[in-house]
Amino acid sequence: MNEYKKVQVRDGFSDRRGIQALSKQIQLTELDRRTRTGIANLIREWYDDQNFVHFRDAFCECLAKDVYSEFVDDDLRYRIRYEENDFIKSYIYLPIVNNSYDEVFTFVEYVANFFIECKKSQHEQYPYFIYMRDYKSEINELFQREYVGYRFIDGEIVPISDEIEVEEIEKSLDIQFDGCKSHIKKALSFLSNRENPDYKNSIKESISAVESICQIIAKDDNATLGVALKQLEKHGVKIHEAMRKSFSSLYGYTSDEGGIRHAEGMFESSVSFEDSKYMLVSCCAFVNYLIAEYGKINEK
Repeated sequence: MNEYKKVQVRDGFSDRRGIQALSKQIQLTELDRRTRTGIANLIREWYDDQNFVHFRDAFCECLAKDVYSEFVDDDLRYRIRYEENDFIKSYIYLPIVNNSYDEVFTFVEYVANFFIECKKSQHEQYPYFIYMRDYKSEINELFQREYVGYRFIDGEIVPISDEIEVEEIEKSLDIQFDGCKSHIKKALSFLSNRENPDYKNSIKESISAVESICQIIAKDDNATLGVALKQLEKHGVKIHEAMRKSFSSLYGYTSDEGGIRHAEGMFESSVSFEDSKYMLVSCCAFVNYLIAEYGKINEK
């Protein structure tokens, strides 16, 4: 009973005054205890939500089967139903507290996508059922609050910390042009692969997204980006000459840098994470800009 609880409140009096300031260092390859505890508490909050009660047994079984590769047998089902707190401690709390940061992120991705799918199935079954919980936003709010250098976008945890960057990417994933959107999804996937990131192909897909939307506006499926950019004005989309030249130059970069866009460039490339992230964000922003301008034409 002599143990005392240490008070730690982000932006609280002690933190603001720098007396016992909490870390504001961006977390990239490590997660501190406070962040891990926050993740565990958030998932427990989701689990305890009464709107989720019908999915609990299925969730626990899928967790054991898909995440930990365990047999789903009578012993496990007994533990899930009659030793619930022990199961949650062993399968949720302890792995989040003790496992490596990449395993924690893998776990969070799986759990968040499971809850999102449950929400979708509820909506399909009861279309008038209003369920306001936004799992993606709740994860991202926690990551932002605790200075985690990642965000949950389109079902994946991605190494991007700037909120403007996140907004541009998310906006481009919500467009109506499937071909363009597919390129952005692939670029994001190549960038977010923590085991084997593919920066060259991420850049290739990013610039291909721009090429795709330009082809749509120019009504020419075979036009290269450079040609399509020049045709935009003929179809009512006027962009500044400096902007057109900058993206023509980026297209040239992707064609030349280590053969990013061409199979013959088989030698090792010096393309970095920073290069591919910059290209993804820039291309998403440009795609969003072009779609907005294209929409103004169609409104007339």
